[in-house]
Amino acid sequence: MEMPLFPLNTVLFPGWPMPLHIFEPRYLEMVRYCTENKSPFGILLIREGKAEGDVYVEPYDVGCMVSITQLEQLEDGRLLIMAVGQERFRVQSVNRNKPYLVGQVEQLPYLPEKTAPLQEAANKLHPLVLSYLTQLTTLADNIEFDPTQVPTEPEALSHMAASLLQVSLETKQSLLEAKKISNALNFLTQQYRREIDILKQFPQQEMGNFSVN
Repeated sequence: MEMPLFPLNTVLFPGWPMPLHIFEPRYLEMVRYCTENKSPFGILLIREGKAEGDVYVEPYDVGCMVSITQLEQLEDGRLLIMAVGQERFRVQSVNRNKPYLVGQVEQLPYLPEKTAPLQEAANKLHPLVLSYLTQLTTLADNIEFDPTQVPTEPEALSHMAASLLQVSLETKQSLLEAKKISNALNFLTQQYRREIDILKQFPQQEMGNFSVN
């Protein structure tokens, strides 16, 4: 399928929301196209170039397809939109003839796995995510945290855990590109154990607002 592409300095995972401030003419045009044609667009991490004003930008091949769930037009023409990640995709080719990139893309489902071992891997990560968020509540006064918001389903848990984790964009990109959900879950389990140990070393302090929404 053909789809507009939006290279950014971020990695988005399926099921995760992303507010966007659209002000460049090329991306205003892209959003108009998507709303008029009820088309999704794809968010990709930038490999080379800049998100704003760079004529040439080279994104990674794997990204997250998003749909626009909210749109507000400001008086000066700028747009505030809420985009929600839907599914992973891989770029097969890029058309650079429009002001914004257009990609020929294919969906990128995870390789199938046996249910029981996959759920077992998720069951190892789930309490670590809860512990991580609980630790954050002891370090800051303004954290919104509802344990029921942390899913137990393996794919949803891996996406949420990867979104929350404070690691490099390159690491997050590797998680987005994981061939199997279990690979992501196992890596995240190791990372969360390390992050929890680090958080335990911090004294209670003001860390600002934080929400898992």
